[in-house]
Order: sequence, then structure tokens, then C-alpha cells
Amino acid sequence: MAISDDRTSHRISNAGSQAFELKDVVSGGTHTLVITGELDMATSPEVQAVIVACAASARRLTLDLSQLTFMDSTGLSLILEAQELCQDSGAEFVLIPGPEHVQRVFEMTGLLDRLPFRSTPTQ
Repeated sequence: MAISDDRTSHRISNAGSQAFELKDVVSGGTHTLVITGELDMATSPEVQAVIVACAASARRLTLDLSQLTFMDSTGLSLILEAQELCQDSGAEFVLIPGPEHVQRVFEMTGLLDRLPFRSTPTQ
């Protein structure tokens, strides 16, 4: 997948999960990954590959969870991995909160106050 510094969008759809879509909106050195559908064991390999590619070159990586319908522990682990990759590469890491049932996962694991949630992405 080619990633450019112009405002672009890249989409990945998972044939096994029709409701899943990953949209990478690139503007300057900022990547905003909008994840739609389920973030789980079936979809995490695709998301992980894009996160690794983005974290290596981005100055900011934002994961927009607002369109998630479900997230399990695999998705949670992937988010923690993304935060670590950004920390290692010096990129800022931001999370846009998901729906209440997704945010509950962060609350139940004690991570709600330990992760960088923002209501809207910083430009």
C-alpha cells in the first residue's frame, strides 16, 4: 500500500467480515486510521500491518474507534502495541473514543485513564 503525504485515503475491506473496513486518511505526516466494524482476531492482522507501516513514518498516528461495533482482547492488545510502536518511533499516539460498549473494555481493564483519548483529532 503506497502512503503519500497528500491528503489521501486508503481502504482495506475484509471479505470474511463484510462490516469491517479500515480507512487510512493521510495528511502531512499524520495518519488517521478509521476502523469500522469489529476489531478482533479475524481483522487484527490487517490492522496490525497498517499500524506498523504508519508508525514507522508518521509524526502522529490516530486510531479512530468511533465506528467500531465490537472489540475483544485482541483489539485491545493491538491498540497497546500501536502505542508502544509510536513511542519507540517518536510519533504521537492518539485515540478517538469508541461507542460506550467499546469504551467499557478500556474501563474494565483499567486503561481508560492511561491511554491518550481525545474527542477529536488534533491537526
